[in-house]
Amino acid sequence: MKFGLVVAGLLGISLSVSAAATTLKLSPDIELMMVDGKQMTGSLLKGADSLELNGGQHQLLFKVTKSVRKEPRSQVLYTSSAQIVVFNSQNVSAVTIELPRLENEQDAQRFDKAPNYKILGNHGKPLAIKQDVLPLTTSSNENDLEKIVADYNAQNRKASVPALAHLRASVIAAVTP
Repeated sequence: MKFGLVVAGLLGISLSVSAAATTLKLSPDIELMMVDGKQMTGSLLKGADSLELNGGQHQLLFKVTKSVRKEPRSQVLYTSSAQIVVFNSQNVSAVTIELPRLENEQDAQRFDKAPNYKILGNHGKPLAIKQDVLPLTTSSNENDLEKIVADYNAQNRKASVPALAHLRASVIAAVTP
């Protein structure tokens, strides 16, 4: 009897641990800038095709960077505006950002006007998301990204996560002498 309870307990723990982790599959066309209010440096992601997340709510900031056709024989590098998205990966083992077709300048212009990407979970099932475009100026410094996103989260915007707004104070405190 006790042995059965121990086995059942261990099985329950192993299932909850395996269900808690979520793999974010990364596309080469996506430049992941931040995860849950923390800036992602290139060295952390260099050569990585996935990132492990805890199960639960997540906020991502990313840009799409892709070579698109300008004319029949020329290519240009398209970089989207910064996309901010919130989703919940509870009980989801893997998530992917599915981009629409981005082959030419017209596709890129459509994406700029209406970013229609999806976050897919298990078996390609779309997850519920809240998405927005994070307005970054050309003078926005990459070092300011954490503060910019923390300020965004404090403003109750479409894809805000108020729980991440507290990072603003710690970022300011770290910069202030």
